[in-house]
Amino acid sequence: MYKFQAVADIKLVHWVYIVFAVSLLLILPIFANLYFFYDKDIKKFFFLLTVDRIALFGGYGERIKGGVALHLSENKAVIFSFKSIFGMRSQFSLRKDYYIRKIGVLTECGSENAPQIPFIYALSGNIFAKIFGAVSRETGCETTFQNDTVLYEDDTVFKISLRVNAVFNLFTVCITLAKIILRKLEKWIMKTK
Repeated sequence: MYKFQAVADIKLVHWVYIVFAVSLLLILPIFANLYFFYDKDIKKFFFLLTVDRIALFGGYGERIKGGVALHLSENKAVIFSFKSIFGMRSQFSLRKDYYIRKIGVLTECGSENAPQIPFIYALSGNIFAKIFGAVSRETGCETTFQNDTVLYEDDTVFKISLRVNAVFNLFTVCITLAKIILRKLEKWIMKTK
């Protein structure tokens, strides 16, 4: 009968545990939420990205001449020009790579001068939500869209709150990063030829 070495058995068991833990981390779902709030009175929007209830980053943004400035802290801002935002090609498809579970929109609107405008906005938002739901069911997508509107009678207000809930796993993130790296490598190879 063959006798195994005790040290070799422990190393093998450790490797099995490590491989099992890594594969479990790659396939376990991760829940991400994006919160977005826009207020027309102060002309700024605020955002927060959380992963499993842990805030990754957030800040506020404002429109500047020729672009958008995102303030991630008191001293740090990132400026995007409109040309770079609208001219960039999508590196991945959100619909194919990530599963967006819920989209929730809360709009607060009111107008002193034309009270029918907020009502028309609320009606069009509800029609859009119904169309989105019907298209989602027909295409097999399980994304739910919730649209709520708060109407103000004698006040000029326009605020939008948006919440997007998505599910993904680390394996999907690794594949997305690999796609981006391969596209950059392909561009670099084409440049050097």
